Amino acid sequence: MADEQKIVVEVPSERGYSPVASTAELSRLEEFKNGWRNAIALPDNLPDLAFDLTASLAIPALFTSCWVSLPLPSFIRWGVMVMVALSGVIACYLRKAIPEIETILLIRLGLLFVGVLLGT
Repeated sequence: MADEQKIVVEVPSERGYSPVASTAELSRLEEFKNGWRNAIALPDNLPDLAFDLTASLAIPALFTSCWVSLPLPSFIRWGVMVMVALSGVIACYLRKAIPEIETILLIRLGLLFVGVLLGT
């Protein structure tokens, strides 16, 4: 048995046919989900968590105060509104696509909302 050679069979993938179920797509999907989980998750250590929470409040407050107090041209206001609408659509999609991140996504959106309220 030690002298037996192993037989390797290669299946051409020109037509996309493979008799064996491919796990590469599943792993890419899992990598995608894990990437979003890691990107949205709150940091573990206290200084990074404090910085993250402060930035989540301060940055929207800064933009909102500029929005209210500065005379911006209407095309900039419309562009920002379109970007906010697209961000909302993406957040809704992520909430449905990756149910594990729903709570942390809602926490982050709540922080952004509080920051917007502080800026007005």
